Amino acid sequence: MGLKMAVARRDRLWSLNSVSVPDGMDDARVRTGLLEENIEIGGGLGQLKGRIWRIGLMGSGSTSENVLLVLDALHRALKAEGLVCHSGIDAATAAYE
Repeated sequence: MGLKMAVARRDRLWSLNSVSVPDGMDDARVRTGLLEENIEIGGGLGQLKGRIWRIGLMGSGSTSENVLLVLDALHRALKAEGLVCHSGIDAATAAYE
């Protein structure tokens, strides 16, 4: 999607993606909009509050269908906030193939 990951590749967990909130983006408004679609992503904690999103991909949430659902919803939410970015759907689909 062109978003910046908050953690270096060597330190990342496969089941939890820490994504930096783009500059000028309202962290809580994006998360609230996603929650209205029954998609919950976590905000940052402590010093990272308002600066990162924690997107978990565990258990049933890690199916390809759910990953694509989250990518699509996040793309729409970011677009609604005025951010121009890729959807991530093509990259995810290619990774699954």
